[in-house]
Amino acid sequence: MTQLLKSEKIYLKDNFRMVDYAENVSVKLDQLMDEEYLRNYLQDIKHEFNTESIFVAGSQLMKRLGFNIALPALYLMTVHDMKLDMTFNRAGLVSNTVGDKWLPNLYMDQLSVEKMSEERRETERQVLTEEIFQKLDKLVNVFNKVSRVPRPNLWENIAIYVYWLYEKKLKEERFSHVAKRVEEDYEYLIRGLSANAFTDDCNQLTNFYWGRRIQVDGTRIRRTCCFYYGANSDRKCCSTCPKSPEDAAKPLPFETVKSTQ
Repeated sequence: MTQLLKSEKIYLKDNFRMVDYAENVSVKLDQLMDEEYLRNYLQDIKHEFNTESIFVAGSQLMKRLGFNIALPALYLMTVHDMKLDMTFNRAGLVSNTVGDKWLPNLYMDQLSVEKMSEERRETERQVLTEEIFQKLDKLVNVFNKVSRVPRPNLWENIAIYVYWLYEKKLKEERFSHVAKRVEEDYEYLIRGLSANAFTDDCNQLTNFYWGRRIQVDGTRIRRTCCFYYGANSDRKCCSTCPKSPEDAAKPLPFETVKSTQ
């Protein structure tokens, strides 16, 4: 088993909200696979999103999970040729607030990574990425049943962070030494990842990659809404929302926004 340097653990914490120490774990990832447990958990944390709606809370929590689960694993794979063991019963969320936003850390009990084989990297990449997205697929299906957020919205909540990682974060100068691998891994995720990893037999990263609207500054406009406007009393949409102000002024699906007064 390969050991991560202390500096790398600090980088993961500061940039991808992953930690290997926690006094209190809010929830283990495998617990979120249970419909009843997830329903109760969303009720418990909906105040973190300033809403009374588990519909809104479900969408917002999936955004956090998309970031917490996919990004550390993909980052370690592409930059360091490492495989992160993302066993759900050893991983959990730790409450963390940045400014006025609830942005939980991912806690990994006995953080475990292995070096990828240079000769078998493509095969190991396939196995690793399929495992990651199969796990996320199971979460999407449970969240869809419990919170009633449509699966496309939940999947785009995840996909946007994968795009950001490869189009923005890993384009920083500090990663110039792995620029070729960044391009190759991103190409694989968009065009090579098997649709068998997804319930709908469709590579969801491909699905939301094409037909996108990109602003002059490079901002990618979503195709679906994450319902962030339901998590704040002034009905403010996120910067990549496809909804018009008129759309955001309409009632939320199923439930209502929590009053801040």
